[in-house]
Amino acid sequence: MSQSLVDEIIRFALIKNDEWRMRLLRMVDALGEEEAAFQICWRTYQWPTRTPEKSLEEFAEKVSLERLLIIAQKHGIGDVVETVVGVAKTIPRFNPHGGFAVFGKFIGELVRIAEASGGSLVNYFNKFTSVKDLENEFKKLPGMGPILARGLVRELRLADIIKLDVKDLDLAPSDPVMNVLKRISLIPKDASPEDAENAVRKMLKEPPIVPPILLDAGVWHIGFYYCKEKPEKPECDICPITHVCPKHIDCGNEET
Repeated sequence: MSQSLVDEIIRFALIKNDEWRMRLLRMVDALGEEEAAFQICWRTYQWPTRTPEKSLEEFAEKVSLERLLIIAQKHGIGDVVETVVGVAKTIPRFNPHGGFAVFGKFIGELVRIAEASGGSLVNYFNKFTSVKDLENEFKKLPGMGPILARGLVRELRLADIIKLDVKDLDLAPSDPVMNVLKRISLIPKDASPEDAENAVRKMLKEPPIVPPILLDAGVWHIGFYYCKEKPEKPECDICPITHVCPKHIDCGNEET
């Protein structure tokens, strides 16, 4: 792999990372840390569904951590789950990751954690002194797999809600990310997520120029919007790294 390709991926990824960070910081300013932390959790959980932003905003208007904590205190977590599922089902095109029941349980567990931590998710998250430990804790949440757990740690760190050092956190090998890494020949078509993590760390060298997780937003953006999988064709002509991408891996797409 050419150094120019590595440099361009890093450059674009850091630009996207800064844009992502500013969006999250604006959310914190508008909502406060607690509600922002709550929204970041369930919005990250919803990533795989591609739920329209309008539907997410409607859910956010009807459901808040403060309201759910009141329900939990008066009626219990079971009513929290029922409330969340009931609201979600009224919102057009709101497609919960894992289904309505699992989504309700995910939110219910967040409320239970907040209630047990003096009403504060932020206090609970900041009890952890290791990003890996926090990532592993997130994996225990209903419907939350390793990729989403890692992404959630990144989101909370970019929002300055947690203060942990993310240098040891690998990028999240989601489908869009894997597709890009295959097309640029960093990994073979049959590579595993672990292969991708190791290859990215090797690409960044030791010590890494930037923490691998900070590449995630940019590589995901390229994979989601440009380096598409079937049945869509990749849009190489407008991809931000097209001038340095080798473009010689099929990866389930037509050659370009």
